[in-house]
Amino acid sequence: MPIGNDGADVSAIHGPAWERTVLLAVPPNDVDEVHESVDDLWHLNTDLGTAERIRFETALLELAGNVIEHAEGSERLLCQLTLRRTSTALEAVLSDSGAEVHVPFRTEMPDPDEMAESGRGIAMIELLMDDFSYERDPEGNRWCLVMGLPDSLQRGHHVATDGKPSH
Repeated sequence: MPIGNDGADVSAIHGPAWERTVLLAVPPNDVDEVHESVDDLWHLNTDLGTAERIRFETALLELAGNVIEHAEGSERLLCQLTLRRTSTALEAVLSDSGAEVHVPFRTEMPDPDEMAESGRGIAMIELLMDDFSYERDPEGNRWCLVMGLPDSLQRGHHVATDGKPSH
């Protein structure tokens, strides 16, 4: 049983077991900073396997790439990316200051003829994630990705407010 500095069983974490928020200004930042942030997630969550990593990272990098690529002209895009691991899922929330977009949500990949130049990114994200949503608020765009973890990687115990595990 892994024990933290305060004597608590750190394998019994529930809720945001790991969370990181990074701020990006595009340019000069780009999708490389998103990649570095997700690398930290993997480094600190070594129990996650290759399948979870590839699925989550592919969707996140596709989303970030689309947001950055579709920023209008020379507009400076401000983004905030929050990555989190909860007891049951991996989550990413990407907020950006770009113009409102109309998201072509669909539940299957488009026909190959439709995908010559674009159209596969949103469909791919939808297929990889258990939940993918977009909303526009006064601050800008807010994109949310959620990927449920298999039972073997879920954490079912709570950490009490005094730092000691509760069941």
